[in-house]
Amino acid sequence: DDEYTDIEDDVDDEADEERVLYDLSTKADVPRAIPLPKRLHVPVMDFNSGDEVGTFHLSEKTFGCDPVRVDILQRVVVWQRNKKRGKRNAGARTKTISEVSGSGRKVRNQKGGGIARAGHSRPAHWRGGAKAHGPKGNIQDYTTKLNKKVRRMGMRHALSQKLLEGNLVITNDMASNTHKTKVLDEMLNRFDVSGKYGVTALMVDDAHAKEGSEDEAFVHGGVNVNLKVASGNLHKIKVQNQIACNVYDMLKYKKLFLSLEAVRALEARLEK
Repeated sequence: DDEYTDIEDDVDDEADEERVLYDLSTKADVPRAIPLPKRLHVPVMDFNSGDEVGTFHLSEKTFGCDPVRVDILQRVVVWQRNKKRGKRNAGARTKTISEVSGSGRKVRNQKGGGIARAGHSRPAHWRGGAKAHGPKGNIQDYTTKLNKKVRRMGMRHALSQKLLEGNLVITNDMASNTHKTKVLDEMLNRFDVSGKYGVTALMVDDAHAKEGSEDEAFVHGGVNVNLKVASGNLHKIKVQNQIACNVYDMLKYKKLFLSLEAVRALEARLEK
């Protein structure tokens, strides 16, 4: 009886496991994106506190591409990666007969030796000789051409994709009062960017300071200096200005943080 009870319990466990694994009716519904144009009305978050401080209406031409062209994104990513490879010298290069070390003197008599005739000591079939038809080490050019209109279209579709996914965060600014990494990590936790190697995020700013003002020392290259230093030890974060913002980085990182200044600059640049 005890053995029968144990077997029956095992059968019940297997049935429960199958019900959990294969019962598709218990799965949660996939959340759907907010339709246009309502999707373009986004909240503006305070960067330091994580609270909502207002709303902003995004440009439909830049953030409202529907449907998102995956083929355009693929073309831009391939162009970027080829451009990064650029031009380089090939790794392999062999010496020709004129470059191999050795004399041009005839090594032996033409006749009378009972052996094949030979001239110099550098032929390809001799030990220490040249390499026949070897690689020359020419410069390899990996760059490809892509029209500027297609590149701008790729930026617009990448921004629209981030908004469609719900991974776009608009902040009032990206000013940080300290360069401490711990403080920045705590601030990002409010936006669900937690853990050292957790959710990744791309932060784009377009900060400017008036010449001679106190803020001039804290802004360099369109980015807050404290924010740049604090993010140095966070592998999940990348900080850049809006000029350096590109399709590859937007697709690589899950969340995209844009300051209001960066949004205005991107809309002005991409709607030309």
